[in-house]
Amino acid sequence: MTPLVNIINLDAGKLCVPTSDIIRYSGCKQTKDEKLCALCDEALTELKEAITPRAVFAEVPVKFTEDTADFGFGKYKSRSLRTFLGGDCTAYIFAATVGVGADRLIARYSPILPSRAVITDGCATAAIECFCDYICTEVFKTQAQARFSPGYGDLPLEMQKDILSLLNANLNIGLSMTDSYLLTPTKSVTAIVKSPCQS
Repeated sequence: MTPLVNIINLDAGKLCVPTSDIIRYSGCKQTKDEKLCALCDEALTELKEAITPRAVFAEVPVKFTEDTADFGFGKYKSRSLRTFLGGDCTAYIFAATVGVGADRLIARYSPILPSRAVITDGCATAAIECFCDYICTEVFKTQAQARFSPGYGDLPLEMQKDILSLLNANLNIGLSMTDSYLLTPTKSVTAIVKSPCQS
């Protein structure tokens, strides 16, 4: 049976992105420098006007045979995923993106103001992580960052292709993938979350 697919649209203004995360994702030293913090605030304000946080998800049963997980839409051998899920369960599969606006903004600044491009990139990375945390806590009612993505541990990155297909992510939220399994737009995530109603 094909699982029910649900779409999430969030006003970017509702994303609470910590300045400390922006600084960290930008590769800067943790600092309370006023000029840097002001630059982060300015870049984040501009970014929020450019992005469109959207996600799509479905709930599926997961069955394990030793270290191989059967999601119904594909089977994947991963000891680390079995440890994460704890065995047979029901899980949410989701794909999320902040849209092409982030990539365009970073590309605009890269040739003319590289430092602003770096901070904007950090803002965009922090924004997609914040959006994923929102999905986990507000939609799935589980802990923030309680998710496991293809490419983590020994879970094959190739699983992303099947996730995007299952969720019809290209049509639903404009999310696709390159031949090397990289997501596009780049500030995007696919992940697995164990349903919180299970022990």
